[in-house]
Amino acid sequence: MKRKSALLVMAFIGASALLPGCEKISKSANSGAGSPNAAGSKKSSEPEPDYAKQNADANVKYAGKAMQDEDYDRAERALLAALHQVEGYPGQEGRQAEILNNLAAVYEQKEMYAQCIPLLNKAQKLFIRAYGRKFSGVYITLGNMGRVLGKQQRWQEAAQVYQTAIDLMEETKQTSAPMYKSLLENGFSAWQKAGNAHKAEALGAKLKKLHG
Repeated sequence: MKRKSALLVMAFIGASALLPGCEKISKSANSGAGSPNAAGSKKSSEPEPDYAKQNADANVKYAGKAMQDEDYDRAERALLAALHQVEGYPGQEGRQAEILNNLAAVYEQKEMYAQCIPLLNKAQKLFIRAYGRKFSGVYITLGNMGRVLGKQQRWQEAAQVYQTAIDLMEETKQTSAPMYKSLLENGFSAWQKAGNAHKAEALGAKLKKLHG
């Protein structure tokens, strides 16, 4: 059986799939549109390491620190290096998916939304290949994808992605998790903006049931 990597630390309410030590990312990731400063990447005065001389774990850890420092350019370079180091090796699909999620989080902060979706699509498929479709990383990745699509005002696509994530959480009986409520709220809003009142009402009813 493939071992789930300890590097997988994800937070749906925050910014996408987050690296260890990177949970306190900019609050702009929670909104429907990026903040005016979200695309800016701060420059660190520290010397940049030679990523080729570090292993993938070291590069992921360094990227987490760079994300904390809001140096998204360095985080991007570190994650790209880590991705290159694990690609092509058998049994590394889960780690690739984690890195892709985090790389998408970097691009989301840089407001490079078009680059996020292919990465998240690939991450979802890799998680399924590694751990099966019921693995939590699958619906977390879908939630990340829905948020990015919403920031592009692609409401129909966002709503469908949220709906898939909701259905999967219900199938795996994860409806008591806080993320389920967030998916319902985001899915409800996306269906409304997509002009599908029927599906919005269905999610609204589930929200009311949660609130008792």
